[in-house]
Amino acid sequence: KVVSVSSKIIFVLRRLYRRPSVRYDSLFESASSRSELVATFLALLELVKAKRIRVEGEGREQSVRMLGREAAADGGEG
Repeated sequence: KVVSVSSKIIFVLRRLYRRPSVRYDSLFESASSRSELVATFLALLELVKAKRIRVEGEGREQSVRMLGREAAADGGEG
């Protein structure tokens, strides 16, 4: 089963619109194949690169947060 990165970007953003922060590992719980895991990870990388989200914490304490427009505009700080 082929899974597109763009579909996973939408999946991540929808999760973050419902809650300002989600556990990093919770984004992978519904994955049913390796390609889905990889697409989700690549989606996260793309969103971090675009400064739309931030991954914080270490180990099991990692969380993913949506960055506001102001934070994204000034380089992600704030």
